[in-house]
Order: sequence, then C-alpha cells, then structure tokens
Amino acid sequence: MSIVPGRRALQQEASRQPHDPAIHERLARILLAEQDLAALSALQVLLDDRFAGHPFTHLVAGHASKARGDVDAALRRYRRALSLQPDSGEALYNLVDLDDTRVSEAEQRHIAELTGRRELPAADRINIHFARARLLERSGAADAAFSHYRAANDLARATLAEHGIRHDAEAAERQLEADLGNWQPGVFEAPLPPSGIDLTPVFVIGLPRSGTTLVEQILASHPQACAGGELTLGPEVEHACRQRLGLGPGDPLPAAADSRLRAELERARERYLDGLFERGLDARWVVDKLPANARIAGFLRLLFPGAPIVHCRRDPRALAWSLYTANFAAHEAWYHDLDAMAGVFRRHNRLLAHWRVVLPPPFTEITYEALVRAPGSRIPELLAACEIPFDPAVLKPEALERPVFTASHAQVRQAIHSNAIARWRPHERHLGQFDPQ
Repeated sequence: MSIVPGRRALQQEASRQPHDPAIHERLARILLAEQDLAALSALQVLLDDRFAGHPFTHLVAGHASKARGDVDAALRRYRRALSLQPDSGEALYNLVDLDDTRVSEAEQRHIAELTGRRELPAADRINIHFARARLLERSGAADAAFSHYRAANDLARATLAEHGIRHDAEAAERQLEADLGNWQPGVFEAPLPPSGIDLTPVFVIGLPRSGTTLVEQILASHPQACAGGELTLGPEVEHACRQRLGLGPGDPLPAAADSRLRAELERARERYLDGLFERGLDARWVVDKLPANARIAGFLRLLFPGAPIVHCRRDPRALAWSLYTANFAAHEAWYHDLDAMAGVFRRHNRLLAHWRVVLPPPFTEITYEALVRAPGSRIPELLAACEIPFDPAVLKPEALERPVFTASHAQVRQAIHSNAIARWRPHERHLGQFDPQ
C-alpha cells in the first residue's frame, strides 16, 4: 500500500519520540483510515506494550477486531477503553454498533445519563446520541429514537461547519449540468485497446447504503475475484488526468480520437492498475466499490471499455433512513441533513438516467430489495450481466473472510436476509421528501 506523506512523517516522528502517546494515536488512526491492518497489527504490539493505560490503545484494537469480524475481541477492547475513560462516546457507540443485544443494562443506563452531559466534547456527544438512538430504535421507541438521531446529526453538521465543511447544492447542480452536457455517446467512439493484463475491474457504484457492500461481498466470494474495498484510485487518476490536460472538473474532454487524450488515458489506466497491484489486488476480477465513482462512470468506461459497471439501487426512504442513522463521522455534510440528502438523491437519479442512455455496456443495475428477497435467482443474473462465470460460493457471501471497514461490517457476515427492508417504516412521517411517488 502506498504511504501518504502524513503517514511517513508520523512514522518518523514516532521513531524520534517513542513514548509520545499522541503521535502514536495519530499514526494508528491513519493506518485504520488506510485500511492497512497488517501495519496496524505490528503497531498494536507496541501500543499494548507502551500505552496500555491509554484508552486509544484499546479503541484502535477494538476497531481492528471489528473490521476483522472478531466481535468478542472488539467488545473486550471497547470495555477496557471504557474502564479507562468512562465517558468515551467512541467506545460506547461502538459497543452498540457491534451488537446492541449485548450491551448491558448498566451500560444502557450510562449512555442515557451521558446524553445530558453538554460539557462533553462534541465528538463524544455525537457518538452518545447515536448510541442512545440505536438502543431506543431497537426497543420500538420510534419518536424518542428520532429525537436522538436528529440531535446527533444536527451536532455533527454543526461540527463540520465549524471546520468549513458545508454542503454546496448549487455547486453540485453546476457539476451535474456540466456532466450531462459533456458526456455524450461520441466520447466513447474510439475505445482504448485492451490493457494486455488478465485483470478486469468491476466497478460497483450507487449512493452510500444502497447495497454496494453486499454486492461487493457477493462478487468477491467468487474464487477468481477479490475485493478492493472503497478504493480512491478512480477519482485520483481522473483528477490527475484532467490536470495534465489542463481541464477543470466541469470541462469537456477532447475528442475521442485526440492523441493527447489517448496518451493520458493510457497513463491513467496504467496508474490505476499499478495502484491495484501495490495493494495486492491481483485477481481475474477486482471489485472496486466506491459510491463516488458514480460521477466518473464515463471516465472509468474510457479506461476500461470491457469492465462491468454495477449500479446499486434501493428504496429512497430505506436508503435515507439508513444513511441518517449510520454515524458516518467526518463524511459529507449532507449525510446529516434530510432535506439536503433529498437533493443529492435527485441529482444522483438524473445522472444515472443519463448513464443508462450513453454508457456503452457492460452496465447493469440491481435493486437491494429484489436481491435480498431472492438471492438464489438475482445473484446468478448479476454474474451473467458482469460476464463472470457462476460459482456456488457467491450464494454464501457471509463465508468470505475479509476485513470490512464500512457501516455494513456486521450485515455482510450474516446470511443474506431481508430484515432491513422495512426498518424505515416506523419513521415514515420524517421521510416524506423521499416518497418515490
């Protein structure tokens, strides 16, 4: 895995100051963000040796165990962190997120008491409100749960705003209009020749919480496939390609046969493939699951004319509720605002309607509700659309052992079920702007 300057600098600083806990905490969190569990495991030995009395040592270990699917180990670590810092919202939320049925009555009372502690740091208060909301939702107290979800999201949005992070709907609309105008069928008239490498990316796109992680898990269960997780390679190479061509994000690309464009596309594809190999992703099919790739689907089609693009869809009310209640921390500001979220959904739908018309195949769509209700028929159809031969392993994606860092970490380790389809219904009156009618 490539090392970003922040990581390298922190590694050097940690070597110079081996007993500074703050430096080691920042390094550990960078390794988590980069999903580098191998490097984190090596660092964890040092953390347990030198900083066993610091809560972050056990939080980091808990997060790593959670990603691996070791619930018991994660619970032990989060409870150890709580013994050192009883008001840690991060530890409390993750206890609930791991398995809310295993949160003790004493822990539930503690969470309820802490929701009134306005002197706590905003990050802890956000986590505590989300934890309380999750427990109330499970108990059937829909109105009380929504009150805490709203408190958590309002505070999260305000915190992002303090750091200058706000949702700019007007800028998003301008970008959409540019994309709709720039990406026309003629852009795809002169495809690149095959890369010569027996590796095909499978791009899984869609709004967050639309089923992208489940589809990734299904495809990665195939013995000739592997999962890349939420790779940022696509946006990175697209941005670099535009920079080299002297283009902004809203500018049209040169004509399909333009020699400069073709040279830069070749370079971008090589850089993308190198990025896969650097991460050890070398299989016949590599699943690249990043919701943000929806905006650059046309560019990805230029790089890989034969690569399947799979768009995941879900009932917008279920999708909105899942997003609003997921506690995504420092993600996009619109995750925390239902009205802004509705605007994002509308723009996404317009973009995908455009891709359905102009994108050359293979392009397919799968609906979350149909997939979980009838996996035995929908999964073979998905593989056929991606031109991947069927293998029985894809029918049991829960058996695939791999780290999962998304909010779907628990769901993908269960047999496919339809339990989440109607989760939004008790909260329907808050979701009127998402009514598909």
